[in-house]
Amino acid sequence: MLNLSQVQTFLAVIDEGGIQSAAERLACSQPAVSQQLRKLEEFVGVPLVVRNRSRAVPTRDGELFLPRARSLVAAAERARALVADRRLVVHASGNVGVYLAPRLVAAFERDLGRPGAVDLAITTNRHAVDALACGEADVALTEWSEEHPAVEWQGWRREKLVVIAAPDHPLAQARCIPRQVLLDHPVIGGEPGTGTGRALAGVFGPDAARLRVARQLGSTAAVKEAVKAGLGLSVVFAYAVAEEVKAGILAMLELEEADIFKTLFIGLGRESPQSSLARRFAAFCSASV
Repeated sequence: MLNLSQVQTFLAVIDEGGIQSAAERLACSQPAVSQQLRKLEEFVGVPLVVRNRSRAVPTRDGELFLPRARSLVAAAERARALVADRRLVVHASGNVGVYLAPRLVAAFERDLGRPGAVDLAITTNRHAVDALACGEADVALTEWSEEHPAVEWQGWRREKLVVIAAPDHPLAQARCIPRQVLLDHPVIGGEPGTGTGRALAGVFGPDAARLRVARQLGSTAAVKEAVKAGLGLSVVFAYAVAEEVKAGILAMLELEEADIFKTLFIGLGRESPQSSLARRFAAFCSASV
């Protein structure tokens, strides 16, 4: 079978005029160059290079093969560039997509020196995982992982969850409340089956069933507005309310007995090469924690 490295070796020998010069250009040994050239000649069935006293020159068949060889190498380079320049498709779920992914993508593109290199889609955890599993996405940033033979998951970062309340809520000035107090007030979101619901179940155990979960609003932005309106408390990522807490339009509370954390995940194709843009992005995200 024709090997591209054999064709590149042939071109190096012709362009440099000899085995030794070709070996220096290719950063390999002279025997390695000779072996590659011999294998190429065995494949085409005719000698391609003749060596005289001063230099190596193409035979008549080598002259016929020379333009085809250059065309093959050029086509391979165009194919490599086409794939290398493809936009990286990243699907990020909910809060991760809204509050973390845009800054990560912008910083990664600056690091690459390629504005627009990443195509970011903000979706649900379910859609992000499915897109990665079926090959529609190169990377998924999610709040949970799911076993799949084609997907590799990396625990990315542990993010703190906090209780939020309206500034005029009776608990707003407490800053730190007993865990059981949360059972006495309506909680917006955090229903069973969600990432936050799983985290609450880990903190409250059997008492999690006593949480007065209501108003499943579907987005943290909607939850924050409901909390501001006095419709109840909620449990959200601390980073998702940092600006509102700083501005004094939301109060942030912690639980006395336990901190609540949730692990965020990066998913990518299990067969992604180590040099791929997907793995470079995953490494960049991990280093940014």
